[in-house]
Parts: sequence; C-alpha cells; structure tokens
Amino acid sequence: MPIGLCPLILQPAPKAAHPPLPPEKLAYSFTVPGEPEAVGIARDNARTSLRAHGLKDIEVPALQIVGELTAAAAHFAPSQSLYISLRWREGSLRTIVWDPHPRTHHDPDDTRTCVSHRTRLLLLLGCVVRECEGTWGLSEPGETSEGTRVWADIPRAGATSYALRQF
Repeated sequence: MPIGLCPLILQPAPKAAHPPLPPEKLAYSFTVPGEPEAVGIARDNARTSLRAHGLKDIEVPALQIVGELTAAAAHFAPSQSLYISLRWREGSLRTIVWDPHPRTHHDPDDTRTCVSHRTRLLLLLGCVVRECEGTWGLSEPGETSEGTRVWADIPRAGATSYALRQF
C-alpha cells in the first residue's frame, strides 16, 4: 500500500447519489477496435449508459444485442474501427453498429454471400429482437457512405418482458 502524507487521499471518494438521467437523453456513440476484446468493451459502455438513464430493466436484451452486433462487425472488419451508437427514440432503444466492410461488392454474388454470412452470424440477435417485439436490419449504403450498418430497435415494454422471462 502506498504511503501518503495525508490519509484522506488514500480513501476512495464517496459516490454522490444522483437521480438517473431520463431515457430521452440517452444518446451515446463510441468507437472500438475490431478485436475480440471489443465485445466486452462495448457491453461495458452500454451497461454504464443504460444504468445512467434508468434503463436497467432492459439491460439483458440490450447487452445481448450490443454483443452480437459488435462480434459480427469485428468478424467482418478485424483490426479496424467499429462505430457503436445507442439512442433512445420514442420508447425504444436503437443500437447501431457500423463497420468498414463494404455492404455491396462489384459482383452481386459476392454481395449476396456476405449478406447471407452476416445474417447467419446474427441469428441469435434476430431471436432476441423478435422476443422483444422489435426490429432489426442491414442498411443500404448511402451515396456518400461506405461500409455496413446493422441496427436493432427494441421497445422498452417488450425488452422488459424478455428480461423478466430470462430469470
């Protein structure tokens, strides 16, 4: 244990109890490297964000979704930056994960193969989103965007119901 001149410095500061922020203010984005550790980092950030906004009741499905989307993105874009966004919209949590792997390829067969492979990787995601009465999908690239954007929306009521069934 380090020796200090003031014993108060060595004691942890007490945490102030603050009321949670409203869900409507949940709007976070962060970037993680496309590595296996990215899933844990993304889930930790999402957990902290959800709890800060009083959304612990949807934590179970939300963290499953963040983990599945991040793992799939890391698979398609290893060692590249992955962008993760969490937003609250009209009573639902929207999670978006973007990776730089192209959504479309020059050869349409290659595009179908990539989309099929990514969709198979996200079977668990699809089940969780369906159980939460939500929606998910792969977005088409815009004129000025590249890469692949996968999103999932889960309404609070459906996500809470799903979380309660897990315990």
